[in-house]
Amino acid sequence: MEREGRRASAVTDMIAGDTIVAISSGSGGSARMIVRLSGPRAYEIVGMLCDAAFFGGRGAARTVVRAGEVESPGWVYWFSSPRSYSGEDLVELHVPGNVLLVRMLLGEAMSRGARSAEAGEFTARAYLNGRMDLAAAEGVAATIAAHGAAELAAARRLMSGELSRRVGGLMDRLTEALALVEAGIDFSDEAITLMPAEEVKRRAGEIEGELVRLEAESARFERLSHEPQVVLAGRPNAGKSTLLNALAGVERAVVSAEAGTTRDVIWAEAALERGMVRLVDAAGLAEEEPRGDSAGAQIARQMHERAMAAVEGGDVIVLVKDVTDVRPMLRLRRRADLVVLSKADLVEGEASAYGRDARARFDGVAVSAKTGRGMDALRGRLGELALGRLGEGGTLALNERHLQAIAEARSAMERAGSAAGVAGDEVVALELREGLDALGRIVGRVTADDVLGRVFERFCIGK
Repeated sequence: MEREGRRASAVTDMIAGDTIVAISSGSGGSARMIVRLSGPRAYEIVGMLCDAAFFGGRGAARTVVRAGEVESPGWVYWFSSPRSYSGEDLVELHVPGNVLLVRMLLGEAMSRGARSAEAGEFTARAYLNGRMDLAAAEGVAATIAAHGAAELAAARRLMSGELSRRVGGLMDRLTEALALVEAGIDFSDEAITLMPAEEVKRRAGEIEGELVRLEAESARFERLSHEPQVVLAGRPNAGKSTLLNALAGVERAVVSAEAGTTRDVIWAEAALERGMVRLVDAAGLAEEEPRGDSAGAQIARQMHERAMAAVEGGDVIVLVKDVTDVRPMLRLRRRADLVVLSKADLVEGEASAYGRDARARFDGVAVSAKTGRGMDALRGRLGELALGRLGEGGTLALNERHLQAIAEARSAMERAGSAAGVAGDEVVALELREGLDALGRIVGRVTADDVLGRVFERFCIGK
């Protein structure tokens, strides 16, 4: 409860009407760094720090910035309320990328009446001042947190308002249905039916179907924002360690012709076209769990258990098989997402590389880490499996709050359709209202302070 109270208090502070300041660029040294101010005294305070004359609207000018006894050339950019990012008067000072200089400017601004911004406060003010809705604001946070192309594309769709537009359209249809049902309740004594039960079922079913499609076409940002774990599994001496080294571009795993060199789970990061993945090299697996009470058997059992745990916890499972191994494919506790036939340089031709496993023609890639054969194709397949296909449309970065609201709205639509013609119109209206409120929470039309606190606390200072 205390934590929830702090969140609510923080959001209340964001609408206090004071002027805030923060470093709005990276904290390390660079060619240029930015100090941003927003609020009713932004122009006044910046006017004390530099030689600049502000005009209406927006503009930019060269200036000399003063921080105590230090002077530096720079640029000043201004954006007048309400046509600014935050919806307030907003000013940015662009100065040479010296960390000491921008910290001195920050201190000067605060000494003249500005307050240090809270995390995400510039974007929170943009939301509170009607410059963007809550879903678009979360898109800003998702963009900041993105580590790869897939994450960035999904986050930018969210930030551009695609989720808001789709949810907004559903809300408009739901609002119309609710209005007709409630009007029918008001005219119940007149025997007027404005929304027949069959029409309620049809509309509720359509909206529920749209919500199902929205979930299916969207990527959960909690999944996108971590490095997908790609587990390389196979028999001893299948070539997993060599493959990991080749994909990662570093000698992370010890490679030997002797089977069983890898005795524990080893991992390394690998850069694919759409982002980073974590490659996991599990110890070689046998068809059956090792038996016996000797020290060697106990160690082998531990290796087996850790390798199987890695397989069960992986996002993408790659079954690696030595192309010269004539035995059937190794069976895992879960089906492999991709079959890789290693050491393809030892055979001639693609057909020979696939050997006796005809099904590998459909699921597999034949590679040689030694010659590079098939490695580009492998990287492409791994990128598709772990990070999605290039050019996929409709991907949105949904977070847990979005998914919960959509699930609640779907349930409400299902209940409304079931109640139509069976229960009274009051029950139908109640379920439609539940669905509308759930969707409203996504875009911030129905929002509590604690929800806002959860959204904006994930931002960095200066955003």
